[in-house]
Amino acid sequence: MNPAESSLEFVERGSEPRLALRVDPAEGPCSGRVLLVHGFAEHGGRYDELAGLLQRRGLAIARPDLRGHGRSGGARGYCRHFDEYVADLQATLDHLAKDPRFPSTVPLALLGHSMGGLVATRAATRLGERPAGLALSAPFFGVARALSGVERLLGGVAGRIAPGLRQPSGLRGSDLTHDAEIAARYDADPLGFPHVTAGWFLAVTRAQAAALEEAPSLSLPVLCLAAGDDRAVSVAATEAWFRAVGSQEKSLEILPGWFHEILNEPERSRVAGQFADALLLWMAR
Repeated sequence: MNPAESSLEFVERGSEPRLALRVDPAEGPCSGRVLLVHGFAEHGGRYDELAGLLQRRGLAIARPDLRGHGRSGGARGYCRHFDEYVADLQATLDHLAKDPRFPSTVPLALLGHSMGGLVATRAATRLGERPAGLALSAPFFGVARALSGVERLLGGVAGRIAPGLRQPSGLRGSDLTHDAEIAARYDADPLGFPHVTAGWFLAVTRAQAAALEEAPSLSLPVLCLAAGDDRAVSVAATEAWFRAVGSQEKSLEILPGWFHEILNEPERSRVAGQFADALLLWMAR
């Protein structure tokens, strides 16, 4: 199901890559705004089902494609510094500042999946307005397979001297969801890409370390759902970050046997409703 009245537009930013943006206005009175941040090598268009559910619950959703992803500009899978993605979110909010589809008179919350969860975590304390809460789906605080010291050293060197160097990501749709139809669509998606760049690897590694270091100063409400059989990100790294978070109101649930894309798993309606309930609770305060 496509979200009601969803539209695709572009945020032009001069020398910075332009951003593709989907805006999904709330059905009925708007209780709050959600900035929805997609994961690595995907895009906001993969979240129609979730956006539709949130719309029906009275929430407005903004879904930008981060630079280098989807229909946005920029080299595929590359950034010079991870906070460039935070700047993409701020540009989205600035673009929508006076847009009645995404009214600034109601609270804002962040919802991020995988790399988008790391972006949302970094953005939580860096945006021009304080979010009402932070919702995370299988956030990317570490890779599923522990890298050796040599691999990390080589990755860091390549990130500095050959940041555009590409390496296969090694992930297929069947590694991400048990839903065979969604897995096939992921593999065939022309807007996806099958590689990582050395510059991105260096930037994300630094961002993960910074997120863990800054976790004790994070004070807003947090809901984190993780996949028990995640083949893309480290659940142990998520647990370490969560333990360090300073928020008085925080919740972590690990879903046994689930793959990485928990919002695309066969039982996704339950977790989508869980996110919606938390968002609405935060908005009502």
